Amino acid sequence: MRNIILFFSLSFSCFIFGQKTKKTDSLKTVLLNVKNDNQRLEALNSILLEYLLISLDSAKVYKDKVIKLSNRIENKDLAIKGYNGSSNYFYYNSEIDSSLFYVKKALSLLNNSDNYKLQSDLYRKLAILSVTNSDFKNYEKYSQLALKQAILANDWTLQSSALVVIGNQYYRKNDYSNALKYYIKIDSLHSANDSITRNLSIAYENISLIYIDLKNEKAIEYLDKSQEVHKKMKNEVGINNTDRLRANYYNKIEDTEKTIFYLNKVLPFYESYGEPTKLVEVYTELARYYSYIGEFDKAEPLLKKTKLITDNNSNRISENQMQYSYGVFYLRKKMFNEAIEYFNAAQTTAPPNGTEYYLGERKEISEGLSEAYAGIKDYKMAYDINKRLLSLNDSINIQNKKKITFELETKYQTEKKEQEIALLKSQKELAEQQKKSQRNLYMGGMGITTLVGIFLFVLYRNRQKTNKKLKKLDKAKSHFFSNISHELRTPLTLISGPIQNKLDDKNLTDKDRSDFELVLNNSNRISELVNQLLDISKIEAGSMTLSLQKVHPMQQINAIIKDFEYATGLKNINFLTYINNHEEEGWLDRDAVHKIVTNLVSNAIKYTPENGSIIFNAHIKKHKLFIDIKNTGDGLTKEQRQLVFKRFYQTHSEQSGSGVGLALVNELIKLHEGNITVDSRLNEWTSFNLSISLDKKSIKNAEVIEDNTNIDNASPYQNHYEVTNTSSNKTDTDHTNEELPIALIVEDNKDLNHLLQENFKNHYKVISAQDGLEGYELALQYIPDIIISDIMMPKKDGIELTNELKNDERTSHIPIILLTAKAGEENELSGLQIGADEYITKPFNQKILTTKASNLITIRKKLQLRYSQEVILTPKDIAITPIDENFLNKVQKVLDKQLIESSFSVEEFSKAIGMSRMQLHRKLKALTGLTSSEFVRSQRLKLAAQLLQSSDTNISQVGYAVGFNDHSYFTKCFKEMYACTPTEYAIKDS
Repeated sequence: MRNIILFFSLSFSCFIFGQKTKKTDSLKTVLLNVKNDNQRLEALNSILLEYLLISLDSAKVYKDKVIKLSNRIENKDLAIKGYNGSSNYFYYNSEIDSSLFYVKKALSLLNNSDNYKLQSDLYRKLAILSVTNSDFKNYEKYSQLALKQAILANDWTLQSSALVVIGNQYYRKNDYSNALKYYIKIDSLHSANDSITRNLSIAYENISLIYIDLKNEKAIEYLDKSQEVHKKMKNEVGINNTDRLRANYYNKIEDTEKTIFYLNKVLPFYESYGEPTKLVEVYTELARYYSYIGEFDKAEPLLKKTKLITDNNSNRISENQMQYSYGVFYLRKKMFNEAIEYFNAAQTTAPPNGTEYYLGERKEISEGLSEAYAGIKDYKMAYDINKRLLSLNDSINIQNKKKITFELETKYQTEKKEQEIALLKSQKELAEQQKKSQRNLYMGGMGITTLVGIFLFVLYRNRQKTNKKLKKLDKAKSHFFSNISHELRTPLTLISGPIQNKLDDKNLTDKDRSDFELVLNNSNRISELVNQLLDISKIEAGSMTLSLQKVHPMQQINAIIKDFEYATGLKNINFLTYINNHEEEGWLDRDAVHKIVTNLVSNAIKYTPENGSIIFNAHIKKHKLFIDIKNTGDGLTKEQRQLVFKRFYQTHSEQSGSGVGLALVNELIKLHEGNITVDSRLNEWTSFNLSISLDKKSIKNAEVIEDNTNIDNASPYQNHYEVTNTSSNKTDTDHTNEELPIALIVEDNKDLNHLLQENFKNHYKVISAQDGLEGYELALQYIPDIIISDIMMPKKDGIELTNELKNDERTSHIPIILLTAKAGEENELSGLQIGADEYITKPFNQKILTTKASNLITIRKKLQLRYSQEVILTPKDIAITPIDENFLNKVQKVLDKQLIESSFSVEEFSKAIGMSRMQLHRKLKALTGLTSSEFVRSQRLKLAAQLLQSSDTNISQVGYAVGFNDHSYFTKCFKEMYACTPTEYAIKDS
């Protein structure tokens, strides 16, 4: 329960998000041309609402002007709008009492007005503010009033907003049945009106919260629905919110790695967005998860940031989250007295006992206290708290989390019983009529049945004895093959090991090398045969179980087929492939399908003459995978077709092979609930046709691996990428554990790609791509800290990739290491000339590669440190390349023009530069070590320092001159940067 927060702020200002966003510039132009106070208030209020979506700092300036004008204007309707808009600012800035004051002030001006729409919106806000202040009585009252006024207004969108608040009311009581009823009503309203709003996405999210509490994977289904709505509405806040809820789901099912991944994914957005309550939620959740896994050096900085925010923007919920999270932190560190102090503080800010609300929060605090007192061996206190826990558990059980399921089940069983009673009644009447005739039949049938039973028993006993003998023989045969296979492994290892050592000898003659390679190739063939024998033995013994995963079957098959292009080229075979349904999904055992396809294609190549043809056709239909492989050649007789799947059978004794491959294929297909047939025409062609099920329900005795949330990671044979976030105590590049650098690996060889991922994952967040085109797209999406790329790749090679990235402002700063099999100074020179930072020839030493990557990032860190000590922005000194210098010059021009504007936000900054918010964030972070908002703030403070040195301007005027509207905030930021107040700084330099 602690990790799941209902996101009221998403729906607090529904009119804001329902409006079409206007450009702030055009609104300011309107403001310049107003002729009276009424028009001025309209324009100011519109700008305020617009800035609420962009920058709270900028919104504060216009909020003050709106309130001032609303207090003196005579037009009540405009004053109500002004107070209503101002309440939104105070809510988002965590000033709950001020928000409540202005909502009530707006409502008081309505009096007996018939403006039901506005009344509904204000009552809804009062409900949200009441629950934030733990005023649950008014929360319920205002929720119902909001719905009543929405119905009077005949406005379905306002009704859905009120239904969200009422549904949340029941959710907070753990009454999931009633909560779900209201959320489903919201869905129905939107379906009936064929429309989408923010309320629909919130309903989906809150349904997902119920499934998260029940640890049900349907939570992800509803989060996907919600995120789809947010994407259609281009709502960045909502998109990040759904990813945050994914973290809650994975925490509930104890998948810590994915929990931390999704929280780190959304963290940059919330840090740049500027809403204190949301940032506290993300910081505290992430800190608790790091505490759970013992990574306290990552948790503590997050908690310190949280405390700083709550000290400046305190509200009950944020303060309670901070206190509880500190309690968990100290409890996990076994600092029990400190844990007790924070848990006790959390009890004071939690809702009081006696209310139905937030039972889960109070339970978790009590659990922490009990464990902490037990830690200091105060078992009496631990016992007393456990008694309180029993009471809380009883309350939660009364609400019953699984009430939905039980109610539906009860309803179903009741209807079923009524039907059974009616059926039994009619059957009883019919049975009475039939009893007499049946009695006579029973007597005659009893004698016949006895004779038949004796006969069947004797037959059954004989068949059972025969089956036991057959099973014993089959077991002995499988045991024999299994033993032979295992016994062969040791001598094979002793053969291949010394031969590989000999082949490493540079002084080996060509003849000896040829001989050793021949021995090694045949040793590998025997090893492959041994593995196939073991597989068949396992299948026949019933010990082989399929591991089903959800994958894209056609992408896997396509990757396997490409491995045979070289072999077919050697015999000049015309190899035609027809593979459809690339995006269709299905459940299969990847290893089994790989063996099936590999054996069949290898067999076709073996028996196809030079200049012959092979046609490979694969498609999916009705949850089944169909594969047809047809090759020209001698063909098969009828007798050969009947024996071709028998173990050790060979159609042509002169051909190399063991006769095991097709037997294994047949057994694997049967395990997959499929079948295979062979057709042939002598001296013309042979065709194998198979089908296997892709439906996990139809495949018996299989292990189903359900945790593939990213289907592209399901198969090692397809193009994919994955993001890995693994912990480490300290990185070589002096990065803190709070933010690991991102490494992008671009390599088309799947084995080498995997090896590089394993090598880097302990010190980096790793993203991988299988070709240059995918690598380029991922580089633009993630803006990594370093790129390691192969040169020879499909779609786009490493040279093209490097050239494009180094000439793109968004990625020009990223260091790139090129890997290649081409040795020689000319090749190295060409790589370095197009901008690569390092050029490494295969095979290479892994430690050398990681050290070079670490050194490149260290150089960037030193440049960042040097920048932070500069008084003014100097593009030539900071830039790594001419492209970076151009970028920083562009930044300088934007700052020269807009830095002193108090309304200048990160959103406007990124638009002016021509990048997304995330790309600008990563670019500036890489070049300067600062986020976008930190960079703007530092530039303002540096300009302020220059003004303080060079002029006698008043301190307050200096702050306003460089874009700070709040003098105390300017003083606080200045002191953080220069370790003294502006006044002290001016005196020191005078």
